[in-house]
Amino acid sequence: MSEPDILRLPKRLFHDGYFHLPLKLPGHSESGPVLRFPVAKLSDPGLQRFVFEEFHQSGFEARERAILAQFLSDDAIFIDIGAHFGLYPLVLCARFPRILCVAIEPSPDNFSVLMENVALAGFKSRIQCFECALGSGTGSGRLRLNSSMGHHLVTQLSASGPPEIKVEVRKLDSLLAGLQADAFSHRPVWLKIDTEGRELDVLSGGRELLGSGRVDGILWEYRIGMEENPRKAEILSFLEECGFASREITDGNILSLRCAENFEKLKDLQP
Repeated sequence: MSEPDILRLPKRLFHDGYFHLPLKLPGHSESGPVLRFPVAKLSDPGLQRFVFEEFHQSGFEARERAILAQFLSDDAIFIDIGAHFGLYPLVLCARFPRILCVAIEPSPDNFSVLMENVALAGFKSRIQCFECALGSGTGSGRLRLNSSMGHHLVTQLSASGPPEIKVEVRKLDSLLAGLQADAFSHRPVWLKIDTEGRELDVLSGGRELLGSGRVDGILWEYRIGMEENPRKAEILSFLEECGFASREITDGNILSLRCAENFEKLKDLQP
C-alpha cells in the first residue's frame, strides 16, 4: 500500500518524489504556506501523525498555534528551539507580515528540509536558521536519532538502540549575541522549546535573555513521548525565579508568561 493510501492523502499533493502539505493558518479559513518534504520520510510514525492532524484534522498542535496567534504581534521575535521542518516559523510568518523568526534544529536531515521550506515560502529574509542543539554550555554533543520528531541529546553512550550523531551544542545567549545589533535588538521575544526532555538545559543557557525582561512568553513541552518530564518541577521553579507564571494549556505543553494577567486572553479561545 502506498503512503497516499495509508494516510488517505490525495495524489495531487505528490510531485516528483515530494509531498506538499498545505499548512493551516490560525484564525484564518484559507491555507497557509506549503510544507514540502521527500515522500520517503512519510514512513516515519511521528511524521505520519503530524501529517494526519494537519491535513485531516484542525492542525498539528492547533491549540498551541492559536494561542501564539492570540499573543504575538508583528513586532515580535519568535525563536523556535527544535524547529523540525519549520511549521511554527512558516505559519507565523504567513500570519504576521513583519514578524522575525529564529529556527534552531540539530538534525542535519531535518535542517535540510527546513532550509528548503524557508526558501520555497519566500521567508529567507525573516527566518534565520541555525543547525545546532542548544544546552547549558557550548561544545559538542550526541544526538540520538529516533523519529524525525523525537531526536534528543544524550549524556551517556549507548551500545545498542537508535543511532547517534555528533552535533554542535550552543548556548541560547551566545547564539543570539550576534543578532543583538540588527533588527532583533529591541523587539519582544517569544520562545518555543521542544527538545525532548532537555528544556531546562536550554533555559539555563538563556539566563541573560530571560533576565533581560524582553521575553514575553515561552511555550514549552513538558512530556517526553508519553511520559512527563521528570524535571518539570525544576523547570517551573526556574521560570518562576525568572519572573514567569506558568499554566498547562494542553496535555503536552505549558505556557509561561511574564505578565500573569495575560492568561485572561485564554478565555477567548476554545479549549
